Amino acid sequence: MSGMNKPAKTDKPFMRRFFEEKRKILLENNNDKQAIDLEIQGRLLISEEYRRAKTVLIYAARENEIATKAVILAALCNHKTVALPVCQSDGVMTFCRIGSLCDLAPGRFGILEPKDGCEEIVPDGDTLCVCPALCCDMRGYRLGWGAGYYDRYLAKHDCVKAALCYSDSLIPEFEVFDFDVRMDLIVTESFTRHIRID
Repeated sequence: MSGMNKPAKTDKPFMRRFFEEKRKILLENNNDKQAIDLEIQGRLLISEEYRRAKTVLIYAARENEIATKAVILAALCNHKTVALPVCQSDGVMTFCRIGSLCDLAPGRFGILEPKDGCEEIVPDGDTLCVCPALCCDMRGYRLGWGAGYYDRYLAKHDCVKAALCYSDSLIPEFEVFDFDVRMDLIVTESFTRHIRID
């Protein structure tokens, strides 16, 4: 990464390109990514937030996202309600319950999502929502892929919010807006950061 300029904290498009490039470099050594992703998933699974949750909302990871398959399988084995997002063309996202990985099929953008007929889940205080992130800041804000699905969804629903993030993609602070939703915890391969909101 030595040849890359560091992004300005107010330039989100450049930040996305910067951290997307970091992901590409990590993907070039896939064994490293697999090991790091497993460590992140393991840290989430031993968290108090995961243990307390009766329902887990979680994404099916694309190649350049932090993997989630181990968490999905563990949550199903732990008899938790597991739901994955369905993204609609109007920018709306819902979460629908699955009973196994066989309930998933490629949807919009080619991402695995629950098949038609899967039950929609409405989160509550016993729900953990696991969010993808390109980057997070120390205050608990996440930089996503830019479509805004998660921020719109989380603004309307009360649940515990966790972002999965590589430790080298955690920075002190970046500019946020009124619609940005703060996470309750950030899980990396090196540590879990719990966000204290006064």
